[in-house]
Amino acid sequence: MDNDAEPRPSARRWTWKNPWVLGWIGAVVVVLGVNITMVTLAITTNPGLIRDDYYERGRDVERTIQTRLAEGPQWTIQIDTPADIRAEQASRVRFAAVDKVGQPVGADRVKYFAYRPSDADRDFSLPMTEVGPGLFEAEVTFPLGGIWDTVVSVHHGEGAHSFAARISVGQP
Repeated sequence: MDNDAEPRPSARRWTWKNPWVLGWIGAVVVVLGVNITMVTLAITTNPGLIRDDYYERGRDVERTIQTRLAEGPQWTIQIDTPADIRAEQASRVRFAAVDKVGQPVGADRVKYFAYRPSDADRDFSLPMTEVGPGLFEAEVTFPLGGIWDTVVSVHHGEGAHSFAARISVGQP
C-alpha cells in the first residue's frame, strides 16, 4: 500500500459539498421562507369582516328578499353595464324598467350604489338621471378593478325597490 496517497475524504464532508444536495436544501429554505412571508402578510393585512353584525344583516337581507318578492312590483328590469368596464375610466350604466303590461316605469328617484365586497371604504353612490321613459343612466367611474356589487334603488310613489347585479371591473 502506498502511504503517500492522500486519504479519501469522508462521505459526510463530500455530501455537504455536492451541488445537488445544496440545491435541494436551498429550494426547501426558499419555499419555507416564501410561505412564512405569505402567512405573515395574510395575517397582518387582513381587512377582516366588513361588518361586525354580518350574521344578523344576512338574515335581514333574506327576510327583505322574501318580503319584496311577495310585495314587489311585477316589473321587467334590465341593468346595462358595459362588458369592458375599466377602473379609473368613466362608463355609462343604464337601467330600464317596464311594468307588467309593458309600460315604462316612472320613478321619483333612482340611485346607483356600488359596493366593494373587500373594502367598504371604496363604496359610493350616484343619482341616475332619466333619459327617456323608463330609462335611467349614470356616468360611473370605479376607483379600483375587481369584483363590485351594484344596486339600483328605485323610489316609486310610497315604496322603494332595489335591483342588484355583481360586476367585474377590469384594471386600468
